[in-house]
Amino acid sequence: MILDQAKKRLLETIDKLDIQDKEITITCKTLTPEEAIGNPLHDDYPIQLGKERMIEADFMGKKGQAFSDSYFNYKGTIGDILALDLETNARRAIFISSLNAIMAYLGEIPEAIHCKDDDLMRCADHFFDFVKNQFVETENILLVGLQPRLLEQLTALKSVRVCDLNPDNIGKPKCGVVVDGPERFSENAKWAETIFATGSTVVNGTIDEIVNANRETCFYGVTITGVAHLLGLKHFCFMTKAL
Repeated sequence: MILDQAKKRLLETIDKLDIQDKEITITCKTLTPEEAIGNPLHDDYPIQLGKERMIEADFMGKKGQAFSDSYFNYKGTIGDILALDLETNARRAIFISSLNAIMAYLGEIPEAIHCKDDDLMRCADHFFDFVKNQFVETENILLVGLQPRLLEQLTALKSVRVCDLNPDNIGKPKCGVVVDGPERFSENAKWAETIFATGSTVVNGTIDEIVNANRETCFYGVTITGVAHLLGLKHFCFMTKAL
């Protein structure tokens, strides 16, 4: 499993640097939508619609974030984080945001902090260039996780299908594409040559199914920044510049 591999790599990194100090604590809190993404031009992002929240971890002054639909505030040591039972979305969100903060403290990644305000549109522009330059031969793309601005850019370039977990989106047209539910993932993955998947799949427990689809896959967003770095997964994020 991806999370098990990431935890093992993180533990190896921590052991090498001898920073598993029981006196060092990690603080995690839930951000409001405005704290997380500011006041962007559009108001249709999942976090604004109350479907997700941003969890932010602080480790030695370095921050890391993760999206989740289930959340709580938390404070613990590195040992506590590594010992977490990762069977729920909320606990995985604590682990992933903490992993991002620890990796930022170690200098392995930039702080995984979501873009705000006008930067959300700049991200979409960079995504357009990324898709156009990186996947010229790819025509069929599956977007896993409805991110409105990214879908707008994809439909301008390619043939696109979308899978999402939010029942409010399923069955409805977005940018000319009817959003499918998770039960259509396998069928759509077989159709697609490339998958763009939200990095929050590492929190909601669906990342293994995506990786096992054996398609050219790129994860997007800040949530998966640390895991992508540890495991060599392809990753797009305007803020961390992990292209």
